[in-house]
Amino acid sequence: MRPLPIAAAVLLFVALVPGVAHASWYDDYDAGLNAVRTGNWSVAAQKMTSAINAKSKEGNKERAYGTIFYNYHPHYYRGVAYLNLGKYREAISDLETTTGIGPENLGSIEMLLQMAKTKADSSSPPPPVTDTRPPVTTTQPPVQPPVQPVIPRIDAGLRSRAQAAVVEAKQKIQAAQQRKATGSSQYTSALQNFTQANSRLAAAKSNDDLNEVIAMADNASMLADAAAAAVVTTTPPVPPPTTRPAAATAAILADPSRRVRLALESYFRGDFDEAANSFQKLTSELPNNGWIWAFLGASQYSQYAFEAEPQYRDAAIAAFKKARRLGRFKTGLPSKYFSRRIRKAYEDTAG
Repeated sequence: MRPLPIAAAVLLFVALVPGVAHASWYDDYDAGLNAVRTGNWSVAAQKMTSAINAKSKEGNKERAYGTIFYNYHPHYYRGVAYLNLGKYREAISDLETTTGIGPENLGSIEMLLQMAKTKADSSSPPPPVTDTRPPVTTTQPPVQPPVQPVIPRIDAGLRSRAQAAVVEAKQKIQAAQQRKATGSSQYTSALQNFTQANSRLAAAKSNDDLNEVIAMADNASMLADAAAAAVVTTTPPVPPPTTRPAAATAAILADPSRRVRLALESYFRGDFDEAANSFQKLTSELPNNGWIWAFLGASQYSQYAFEAEPQYRDAAIAAFKKARRLGRFKTGLPSKYFSRRIRKAYEDTAG
């Protein structure tokens, strides 16, 4: 039997080993998704193009190898990348081609497609106007061209920060769900802020819009961190008889205790303006109570996270420094009552 020619042997090997020509489309797709998560749009477009060249068919369950499947929609992500890179016609083509949204939801296809079409129309030069009027013999003053509105330029780095803030808020909300805190008012407020931030991000047209997205997403993260699981109440033990000194102490502290409780209720349900006002008044009654100063600072810093006003941050830092000087929290604020962002802001006052 005569041996096969080398070229024929190579063709036979390729025919017997399916998938050799497209063995790396999922590597490019994974790299493209990582670039999307960090807002690196040029790399995202490049990697999604390589994936499309290797495998153009999209689907929610495309086999990579063995039992590994991918939610594979590279046209969707390349369309978003082109939209952020100002390549609106290319973005329209990809968004009209894609069959769905992959594992990272960056907005509905219809909304992104409308944004791309609107931007494409606004960036197209107007058609030339032919003057059909008869010549005028008198000298006319030169016609001034109309003033074109200045379209605000969106900072790509700021957009990446806004996207990262929304992703972090989503993770915080999922963590609250896992610890069964969905029944708390903080979780409800966090979910509302996240929904608004996600919608505003998809429709952002200016840097101011992106700053609002960051503020809403940060507030959603803070509220999600503060969300606590529902406490299962049990029958409390019968307290021992109250002595006269204990009864007198309770009577003397009854009114401040009530105001402290109301202030804490405002704080834990997310009414930070009301909580800050209440704790501010309590500092005059209990000036040496480190807890009051700590919760005042936490309320003011929450106002800053939501409204991005520097005076709230400065007031919060002053309150944290007062709590630190009173020596109540030598090892930092307890995580049971204060979110990670609040504890970090308190720790920064040590410097």
